[in-house]
Amino acid sequence: MRERDLFMEIWRERPHFCTGCNKKLDHEAKAHYFSHIIPKGRRKDLKLEKDNIVLECIECHTLWETGSMEKKRKMLNFEHKLKYVENLDYSMYYKMKFI
Repeated sequence: MRERDLFMEIWRERPHFCTGCNKKLDHEAKAHYFSHIIPKGRRKDLKLEKDNIVLECIECHTLWETGSMEKKRKMLNFEHKLKYVENLDYSMYYKMKFI
């Protein structure tokens, strides 16, 4: 499966709201709405794992990729992401939980 095909499948299945802040997303699926919990660069094997992808607005997607841990902890979906990371990437989890 290609990444674009997976994104469209997720778009059809899930409500079009940002899981980070609950903002309504546009009617059209845009690539930046699809945020990998564990980044593709860190775990290429999870690139096409549906559970590793959440819908987020551009602000929350950017925050997840480059924001401070203090700000990330305020995201509505932080605990969900933390639990996912705990199960699949302990070193990333340790940084999120204890740093």
